[in-house]
Amino acid sequence: MKILILSGRFGFGHEMAANAIREEFMRQDKNAVIIQKDLPEYFYPRVSKILYKIFGLVAERYHGIYNLVYKISGRMNSGNKPGGPVVYQKFRKMMKEYAPDVIVCTHPFCEKAAATYKAKADSQIPLVTSITDISMHKEWYAKQTDLYLAPTREVKDNLVSLGASPEDILVTGVPVRQQFLGKTEYEAGERKGEKNVLVMGGGLGIIPGLEDILYTLHEMPGIRTTVITGKNQKLYDRWAGQFDDVEMLGYVDNIGSYMRKADLVITKAGGITLFELIQSRVPMFIIRPFLEQEIVNARYAQEKGFAQVVWDEGEDFTEELRSILQDPGRLGVMKERMIQARREIMETELSEAVRVMKRQGARYLSAFDIIINYNAADRCYLGTGHSMSA
Repeated sequence: MKILILSGRFGFGHEMAANAIREEFMRQDKNAVIIQKDLPEYFYPRVSKILYKIFGLVAERYHGIYNLVYKISGRMNSGNKPGGPVVYQKFRKMMKEYAPDVIVCTHPFCEKAAATYKAKADSQIPLVTSITDISMHKEWYAKQTDLYLAPTREVKDNLVSLGASPEDILVTGVPVRQQFLGKTEYEAGERKGEKNVLVMGGGLGIIPGLEDILYTLHEMPGIRTTVITGKNQKLYDRWAGQFDDVEMLGYVDNIGSYMRKADLVITKAGGITLFELIQSRVPMFIIRPFLEQEIVNARYAQEKGFAQVVWDEGEDFTEELRSILQDPGRLGVMKERMIQARREIMETELSEAVRVMKRQGARYLSAFDIIINYNAADRCYLGTGHSMSA
């Protein structure tokens, strides 16, 4: 079976979800052919580099512009309309090149491009969309999608209100990689009375209030801190080696192992991070979320009781941080609520969702073979001057 997985690097969550789905396909079938593509890069190789740089700059420095664009896109429903001829032709070329049996999308741009192809080519190839955003935008809906992986039941309900069939929606959470799905190596907080705190700012390494965080944790006895700056080299250079009880790291591939060692994670409320921590069962401390979807994620985590969120720009969060780390009972309650949230969210495990995709792909492949064989037989009869009914 051949699976085409499409994403875009508008934030790292879409790509990480695509990686998670690829890993699960490979775990179940080592002979599967997985083609994973950044669709904007495939369509527009030169322009995409500039586009991604602009996106990173706006997300980091111009929050108002980012949030305005996000809100406007949420009011649009262009995902329910086919794209133009350029998108169709580019996607048609991709389909001829790779000839997949299933298409999986983790970004609405990719879904819309695939839906455009299906609509204009009258294709029956299964289209699967994995939604990485719990603040459901209409852009995520396309009537040509055959199966949705929804992060929460609320998102499923929104999809149904837009016209999707409930039986075509699996509530899986946002897919996370295998390293977050294994058993914990040991219980956090049971290492010689120490507590481990993990500080991370997503792929862009945006960590509000890092200086106050580091000085506060450094002054607390029995606290070991790890900071992951992602691809933010400037942040790494500024703080590396400043404290003997703080480990500074750049981009790491095995972030799951650091999460499992943590008693508390201080982080941005990105969608993929939220679900990686839910799977790792580690409470969150979120400081002043500023991007629109992160505000929604932080509010969700706070309502579920597994995150402490500092909302006020002028609020001194250091006392709250000390209070949580000095109260093991409070950390324990937050962890229990995270475990409960996971039970409520994960109606379908990713492993089962992938099995559903494989069944859809197998049915499509079987139907395609029948059509090919029928057409071949038809050509044979026509070549001998006979009709199929003869």
